[in-house]
Amino acid sequence: MSATKSKTDWRRDMRQLRDQQGPRSLPPLLEALTASSVWIDASTIASYCQTGSEQTPTLIEEAAKELGKTVVFPRVLGAGEMVFKAPTPTDAFEIGHYGIAEPPATAETIPVATIDFFLVPLLACDQYGTRLGYGGGYYDRLLEGAVGFTCGLGFNFQKVADLPGEQHDVRMQAFLSESGFEIF
Repeated sequence: MSATKSKTDWRRDMRQLRDQQGPRSLPPLLEALTASSVWIDASTIASYCQTGSEQTPTLIEEAAKELGKTVVFPRVLGAGEMVFKAPTPTDAFEIGHYGIAEPPATAETIPVATIDFFLVPLLACDQYGTRLGYGGGYYDRLLEGAVGFTCGLGFNFQKVADLPGEQHDVRMQAFLSESGFEIF
């Protein structure tokens, strides 16, 4: 695959590759992340609810909770608009936009500026931190003003040499996979 392909072609090809290889792949290398200073210093972790063949953040969430960190999750409010919510242990997640589980509307909304570490789902990430998302721009808009550390979460095969990027694309600062934690 090459960066000269359109984002649409990249999305199609990477989704197909992830659907084929993801279920046979290992979980993220947790120890590589939890030994890093950006993780140790973070008190609020933004995660996501895994869908389809995405890499699962469950082990990371469990490690964060064991350390007393707050774990927050995205909730889509409408077209292109997303916030992070801090569900209580008794909150039941709901199926929201795009069929993805999200915390209830009643959960506390957490200002993006107070989130220290973002785990970001993706279809691909390149060596420069360019992230290929799903095309809705939700994360790009949300992360535009964020100050927290951004880490793409995926499988090793989702790390590619070069992706097409646009001016509005927010670059990841790191990539975590079953192979390790790489800071760009």
